[in-house]
Amino acid sequence: MKCRCWVFFLLFAATLLVFPQYKPWYNQYNFVYGTKAMSMGNAFTAVADDLTAVFWNPAGLAAMRSPMFHFAYQAENQTHSYEAQEKFVPGADMQYNFQLNYKLEQINFFSVSVPAEFLKMKWGFALSYFRYIPYGFKGAAEEALSFSPNDWATETATVNFKGSEGFDVLAISAAAAISEYFALGCTIQQFFGSGSMHLQNLNQDAEVHEQYTESLRGRIFIVGIMFSPFKALNLGLTYHSASKNNFDSSLLVWEVDELGTEVNRKAFNTLALVGIPAQYSLGAALRPAQWLNLSFDYSRIYWQKATLENYYIPGSVIPYPQKDDFDSEQKNVSNLRLGMEINVPLRWFLLHLRGGWSTDKQLYADSTGQPVKVHAYAAGVAFEFSRSLLLEVAYQRKTAAWSENGYFVKEQAVASHYKANLLKFSLTYRFGGIFKE
Repeated sequence: MKCRCWVFFLLFAATLLVFPQYKPWYNQYNFVYGTKAMSMGNAFTAVADDLTAVFWNPAGLAAMRSPMFHFAYQAENQTHSYEAQEKFVPGADMQYNFQLNYKLEQINFFSVSVPAEFLKMKWGFALSYFRYIPYGFKGAAEEALSFSPNDWATETATVNFKGSEGFDVLAISAAAAISEYFALGCTIQQFFGSGSMHLQNLNQDAEVHEQYTESLRGRIFIVGIMFSPFKALNLGLTYHSASKNNFDSSLLVWEVDELGTEVNRKAFNTLALVGIPAQYSLGAALRPAQWLNLSFDYSRIYWQKATLENYYIPGSVIPYPQKDDFDSEQKNVSNLRLGMEINVPLRWFLLHLRGGWSTDKQLYADSTGQPVKVHAYAAGVAFEFSRSLLLEVAYQRKTAAWSENGYFVKEQAVASHYKANLLKFSLTYRFGGIFKE
């Protein structure tokens, strides 16, 4: 009987902690703005030749001499699982399993631009909407705690979640070609609006609902440089500024009784501060032949300076964006990315074949204290029907495996597995040349 009570206690605790403890969709760092950038492994700092340059390197806008329109749609599926963990105690052997599945579908980028010429320089301006922190996730996280010696009876705890759609960033960008070989650009990212996440926590004895509504108020500056020492070589540098912004959050909690009635409704509010870290990227793009483009990126992110202060607990300072109890500290990380594009002229259109590879270290670490690495492979194709119309498709596969602290005994590490599939479509339309390129 005591063992049975202990099992129920563990299950109840797991039910309360399952969502904040396991929230990899909030922790994975992998910005995927732009179909071309994603298909080239996000090695885009020195390429930046479409309107996603407002994020990757705003200096690239200076080379665009026609008004342009661009939007992108993205679909993503992720799975995160832990291998089964076992604990043997007198009279009651136990096994723990966890798995999370979710999907995200959204139009995640929209931008318009216009060129200009004044002060004897070529300029480019852009207005963009995109999501910095997406909330539109839909999926489920499930824990299972099985025990013997009977017949391995299983108690489960499930969290079903769904989030709201919405744009989170308004970006204003400007770039100028200082000379034939050098361009400078800047983007101001203004956070606005809010996102919400609804959680339905279920186990054998209870149904609890949590509704988060959160908004981030503030801005980030992106400064980019593009340098072309040779016609076939571009060098790029981008710096994303650090910032500390207000983070408003409200939480509504209620239970559902056996009759389906909502009871014990409670509301909580907090005004927190988010410290977003600085990051920079260095890139090189080489054209060894007219039909071949190669790109390389190195980036550095200072995650150790990312914090979330006063989040429902006055005086608290926890890692951001991890709103959980991870034992390991956040790490400053470096990322490497490679991309390639092959241009194939056909009778009716120009075909672009693309591929890319990246290894992005995450802000959280494994049980040994090393940052988790997410490896990604990407491929894409683009159809340039004319100088006005471009249709693009890209696919990216992400995988990672690392050791996580055990559920029963933290010192006994357990293997974790992560995989994701992303599919992206985009359309770019040019309204005709105003200035000579």
